[in-house]
Amino acid sequence: MAKTKKKRSQAPVALVYFLSLLLALSLAGGVSYYLLKKYEVFKPTSADSKTDSTRALSILFARVDDTGDFKDLCVMRVDPFNKQICLVPQADVTKTSDGRNYREILKSGGMDLLKNKVSETLGGIPIEYYATVTNSAFEQVADLMGEMSYKAPQELYHISQESSKDDISLQKGDLVTLSGRQIVNLATLDIFNNKKEGNLEFLGQALEQVVNNGFRQATVTKDNLYNIYEIITTGSDTNLTKDVFNEVRRYLEVMLDERDIPAKTLAPQGTWNSDYTAFTMSSDYIKQVTGVFGVKQTAVTTAGTKPTEPPANEPAKDATTTKAAEATTTTKAA
Repeated sequence: MAKTKKKRSQAPVALVYFLSLLLALSLAGGVSYYLLKKYEVFKPTSADSKTDSTRALSILFARVDDTGDFKDLCVMRVDPFNKQICLVPQADVTKTSDGRNYREILKSGGMDLLKNKVSETLGGIPIEYYATVTNSAFEQVADLMGEMSYKAPQELYHISQESSKDDISLQKGDLVTLSGRQIVNLATLDIFNNKKEGNLEFLGQALEQVVNNGFRQATVTKDNLYNIYEIITTGSDTNLTKDVFNEVRRYLEVMLDERDIPAKTLAPQGTWNSDYTAFTMSSDYIKQVTGVFGVKQTAVTTAGTKPTEPPANEPAKDATTTKAAEATTTTKAA
């Protein structure tokens, strides 16, 4: 009688195939994740971004024309925790503690030195990053984020020798919509009665409105953040790397999702000389800036003076003495 053969179990073979399949899937998944992450296919959602929104950061933007000539600057503080963007415009002829102006400092030491001197002159505010921005880049970004509504405070008139596109003819009180190119022209040309002071006042208004227009069209702005970064940094003298910008972008996306209008300009206050070729900020204005930037100081001074620490056990002053001292205190222009 023939013996019945036992049927060999297929379980070990199936187990080997199953383990091999799991190993292959793990390897494929790991490689796929690496490639997707490397090429930024995974982007943080607004929920993820909120974990990074606990600190503010500041960027100094120096506007230069397309030949590289320095025009003015703005320090932008992005504070996602408090949902605020603070804009601090500054004239190129603003005086610093050593008697030089920003223009001279940029020429002698570049953007890194300018960043440090602006920080010092504004009472020690933190400025982490910087970038030069050409007029053409400024125009493109302004047009992307929305044009500006503007009411002329005086008659403004200019006929360009190069292009009719740069002509300006505005009557006092005219309400007009300005393109990026027109914004650049009004921030640059010598057409205001108060010269550079008028240009700087206009720049502050333009920056605030353009940034807030970007938040009014939040979806469009979010979709264009990388494009804006590329426009600003192409050919720029900057330490605003792509990794740094990714952090800035997360901050901005959190704020854009809130649909608030966050930007506010702190218009410079101080003293201009007679021909508007030198500007010295007031101590009160510097205190205002340091307060917004969260800088604690025992003494804030204007350019041309040195900060001093108060005595450790200074006796209290009565109101009469204090008022008399304040009445005799003057600010020296550098």
